[in-house]
Amino acid sequence: MLPLKAIISFCCLALTVYLQVSAQTSNDPVNARYAGMADAGVVVPDVWSGFHNQAGLAYISGLSLSVHYESRFCIPENSIKALTIGIPVLKGTLGLNYSMFGYAKYFESRTGLAYGRMLGKRFAAGIQINHLMIRQSADYGNMHTVIPEGGFLAQPLDDLYIGFHIFNPAQQHFPQCHDQAIPSLLQIGIGYRIIDNVFLSAEVEKETDKKQVIKVGVEYEMIRHFNLRLGVSTASTYRYALGIGYVYRRINLDFALSHHQWLGFTPYITLGYSVNNEK
Repeated sequence: MLPLKAIISFCCLALTVYLQVSAQTSNDPVNARYAGMADAGVVVPDVWSGFHNQAGLAYISGLSLSVHYESRFCIPENSIKALTIGIPVLKGTLGLNYSMFGYAKYFESRTGLAYGRMLGKRFAAGIQINHLMIRQSADYGNMHTVIPEGGFLAQPLDDLYIGFHIFNPAQQHFPQCHDQAIPSLLQIGIGYRIIDNVFLSAEVEKETDKKQVIKVGVEYEMIRHFNLRLGVSTASTYRYALGIGYVYRRINLDFALSHHQWLGFTPYITLGYSVNNEK
């Protein structure tokens, strides 16, 4: 039994290390609303657009604040905590966001400063500068770098949206370790409001040295202020997602649950507050 326990412990440790290495250096989306649609959110504008497509910030008309928590595969060491703020300024919206993955002895953080604005009635663009950091034990040292990203969001028809987002276009890496690659990420999506209370979103995602991922999600307003979300993604293996959202005056609460065929469930919860926020 002892060798078997050792093997199981080693496999769990290896999985945790793998998830830690790949968690935040890529552009992982953060928001229970996106998660409920299998992360098909490149055409979904809200205060969390700083993590998915900065052009979406242009649609925020009032001060917005939101916090997020998720526990990947229900492993505490793989949790992600994040917050974001949207501040309308001049002709656009300024976005400040922060996320942290990991635990005390090892964590990765991402701090971003974004700006999105409308360029005409049917076109928006945005850009963001990120500071990425990996904090690990003294034997390995810390790593940090600055990475740009940006995107656009077009609305050629009243109910049709087209989005584009790119992260780390120059394929930068951590200067402290050339072997620690930071993948580039490209996302192209389309969204269509089938009827007033049903929005369908689909996107294709391509990361450096990986196969493209297809994501499809739907958001359905069942009753006023209450939304149901469903999604599916082909990431590594098929991943299914379910989410709900409720808006009460200026407060919105979103919850989602996704299932990975091999690794199990991941719960997400996001709480936000907005002032005159129109999407």
